[in-house]
Amino acid sequence: MQDKQLHIIALNIPYPANYGGAIDIFYKIKELNELGVKIHLHCYKYGRSEAKELNHLCASVHYYPRKRRTTDLFSKTPFIVKSRKTNLLLENLIRIDAPILFEGLHTCYYLNHPKLKDRKRFVRAHNIESEYYKALYQAERKLKDKLYLFSEYFKIKFYEKELKKATGIFSISQKDHEHFNREDKSHYIKPFHPDKEVQIKKGIGEYAIYHGNLSVAENENAALFLIQKVFSKIDFPLVITGFKPSKHLRKEVRKHKYIRIVESPEESLLKSSIENAQIQVLPTDQDTGIKLKLLKSLYRGRHCILSSKMANIAGIENTCHIANGASDWIKKIRELEEREFSEEDLIKRKEVLKEFNSKREAEKIISLLFPAE
Repeated sequence: MQDKQLHIIALNIPYPANYGGAIDIFYKIKELNELGVKIHLHCYKYGRSEAKELNHLCASVHYYPRKRRTTDLFSKTPFIVKSRKTNLLLENLIRIDAPILFEGLHTCYYLNHPKLKDRKRFVRAHNIESEYYKALYQAERKLKDKLYLFSEYFKIKFYEKELKKATGIFSISQKDHEHFNREDKSHYIKPFHPDKEVQIKKGIGEYAIYHGNLSVAENENAALFLIQKVFSKIDFPLVITGFKPSKHLRKEVRKHKYIRIVESPEESLLKSSIENAQIQVLPTDQDTGIKLKLLKSLYRGRHCILSSKMANIAGIENTCHIANGASDWIKKIRELEEREFSEEDLIKRKEVLKEFNSKREAEKIISLLFPAE
């Protein structure tokens, strides 16, 4: 039997798997490898070091610089795409005749290159990128960054038409699937993640927790909402944890006795912080894709309160509490701060999460990439 080989183009180095996009890519690679697929991984290298851990999962690993030239800001092609143009990638894709999985619109510069037209070319849509960048633009406060994000949103909105030429699109949520399936090319492939079973501690925790990449404006705004509108009004402790919190956020935290921040935690500390919390608080103003931090909270955290815009998993209202508006958040926290997570709660949680089986999703991908003859 001929080896199943696959090119995967990652927008960044997917290890360590400590944020949404990296988690989905890394655990996808892991599951495909365990099912016998030989992966040729192509990573853009910026802000992260080469990861020897990837060598154990892939037949080959290639690293490329992300060329962040100022002149490319004025290109019609989105900067997130143009800055990942590199001839060496194209040469490596041509050299090994195998299907190609483009991880995110960011990596799609060569999606429709004539020399790859006979290949199977699938795109993993981590969200509807134009909607995501529009929300980032609206959330950003710094003028320079706001202008850049608006420019990217405008360019991406037009560039997304290029996805029509792909063999297919792997959509990460039901909403995204419906959006991309206008061309009958979308396949609903749920997010990949590390958890195999629900592991929730018994008893009652003593604090609420919000976790996320705090360098992203959307997440910083969510943290500020919790501080200023919710937890400043009550005496229940809040722990905010995540990467690269701004000076503004740290200053805001210092104003409040019952709120503290844990900066850039190791994975083991984040895991224990989630497990020991009484309440997971997950506000958002965006409803694109699926938040991987929501899955992490559902598998390991007790009670979860989230915004309706994050409630995009079937049946999630049966195991989570939906809040919109500060007074609603305060009310839900008061209701849950001393309530045990019961056996009935656990059964409901498991029922919702049984749909998120990474091995099963990997088998779907294999059936599409390598259909039985």
